[in-house]
Amino acid sequence: MMNKYWHIACVMCGLLFLFASCSDDNSNDYLPVDEAWKAANIEAFDKRQYDDGMEYINSESGNGKILYKVIKKGEGTRTIYYTSVVKCYYKGCLIVDEDGNYIADRDSVLARGKVFDSKLEENDDEPLETTVSGLIDGWTTALQHMHEGDEWELWVPYSLGYGVSGNSSGSVTINPYTTLVFRVKVESIVSQ
Repeated sequence: MMNKYWHIACVMCGLLFLFASCSDDNSNDYLPVDEAWKAANIEAFDKRQYDDGMEYINSESGNGKILYKVIKKGEGTRTIYYTSVVKCYYKGCLIVDEDGNYIADRDSVLARGKVFDSKLEENDDEPLETTVSGLIDGWTTALQHMHEGDEWELWVPYSLGYGVSGNSSGSVTINPYTTLVFRVKVESIVSQ
């Protein structure tokens, strides 16, 4: 009788080991966290909220707020919805320059920050055409408050960007806890 229970216990332990080794633990998929990077990005975002002209919008997801400054007010009046398709020009920067030095003057991040992605009108790029819902939470939040022709400086905290895991898909790596800084211009609303 004891052998029967011992056999069942061994089978159960084997199954537990099998499930544990095959679990969906994606911890190996996360990029390593650099504590100095994390602290600098959180500090830059937190300090930016007190700068002249900066305003904020709480995200619909409840995961934080974005900071923005209106660079140019557009003529558009149509509402952009979560399901809208829009065309946008943009430039995305990090809070460091090309050499990895932190930029202390937050007003110059868009001018001096390391560009990680862009589609710029001045470079004759085609604007990004996308559904609002298909973007990071920070962009989704901002676009639903913008109109055609609006151009904003947008600061997205890690919680509304690529989070605690970062993003290493494609040719660019965004480290965990990265604050993203954008210049975004809504060129047009393709569909509401």
